[in-house]
Amino acid sequence: MDFKDKIAQLCLEKYSNLKKTGKPTEKEWTILSGVVLEDNLNNFKVVSLCTGTKCLSGKELKNTEYCNLGNKLNDSHAEILTRRAFIRYLYHQILIAINEDKSEIFYLKERKIEMKDVNFHFFSSQTPCGDCSIIPKSKIDVSQSPPKKMRKSDKGSFEQEYGQEVEDIHRTGAKCIENGEQDKHGQGVDFHTVGPLRTKPGRGDRTLSLSCSDKMSKWNIMGVQGALLTLLIKPIHFKSIIIGGGCPYSLDSMERGLFKRFDPNTKAPVIKQSLMAFEHSKDGIRLRPCPSSIVWCDVPEKSLEISVNGLKQGATKNKKNTNLLRISRKELFKTFLGVYDQYSNSTEIAQHPKKMKYYQCKQYCVSYQNKWKSKEHIYPLWPAKPLHLKECLSF
Repeated sequence: MDFKDKIAQLCLEKYSNLKKTGKPTEKEWTILSGVVLEDNLNNFKVVSLCTGTKCLSGKELKNTEYCNLGNKLNDSHAEILTRRAFIRYLYHQILIAINEDKSEIFYLKERKIEMKDVNFHFFSSQTPCGDCSIIPKSKIDVSQSPPKKMRKSDKGSFEQEYGQEVEDIHRTGAKCIENGEQDKHGQGVDFHTVGPLRTKPGRGDRTLSLSCSDKMSKWNIMGVQGALLTLLIKPIHFKSIIIGGGCPYSLDSMERGLFKRFDPNTKAPVIKQSLMAFEHSKDGIRLRPCPSSIVWCDVPEKSLEISVNGLKQGATKNKKNTNLLRISRKELFKTFLGVYDQYSNSTEIAQHPKKMKYYQCKQYCVSYQNKWKSKEHIYPLWPAKPLHLKECLSF
């Protein structure tokens, strides 16, 4: 079996083996994403897997007090949930490395956590929303025929030739950020402007969450581990990104969306499309997005959770601040503090993080923050969320 199909098959099979709770009904669709571990013996296994299509609007965030506590997920697109579940898996493996020296991905060397000779591969059943989804339409299958040449007719628009004229482009619901270049909404290929940062669509109101194309481009530069984990481990990058079959796909659009529009010299993952399609993708029958999300990762305790509207399924009004998803900002910070208690070898934190708030603790990862600041020429318009949405209650 081809490598790209192997990665896709592992994720699709893992999904099929999960119970029905949280999966779409016969008229609903969703997106599936996963992270696959490859060890030094070329053994593969899924370590995180999520579904999801929803994102809270800016209005919902302003009117929901517990979003400010780090209890509610702002962005529940499958790709974003999968990364959060993957981070939870990484914390678990760090604890195993510290306490048992039996982690499948980490080992201790002179009291420092090092990565074994392993790789991680990212799968998504659909092209990421945003710039990656602005794909040329032509009379031939662009996913099977590489472009002969790209010609930019003017700034922010394109015409791509695949041996014949491009008729139109696939559209994305993600909107250009307010202080950036805007879509032209013209005819055919002139409808979208390619390149700008975009925010996800959200029930009629603009969201505060950037598109999956934008967020994944940041992972490609900064690593998927985030600032807190950078205090403990070196950055982790996906070796490959595999897109499922049956959806619009263009390698050129993927490369543009993930790195070429920002920094063509960035080391890029291998990007391919599998022939294997996801059974619950949008089609002529499945027209409604599934309201729930499946969140799974390879950990022994509560490996599977269901999320609805950014909260754990079944969370009542009285328990909305206590019965939390393990991948919420508050719970992941709590997990970090627990890991840090057992491994306090970082020289970057001047005081114990329990005395800090979440956002303050992230700023103490100097290497991560300096690297992000050095990329301001790449992401000059990257919007910052209000501080209250980047915080959570301290412990």
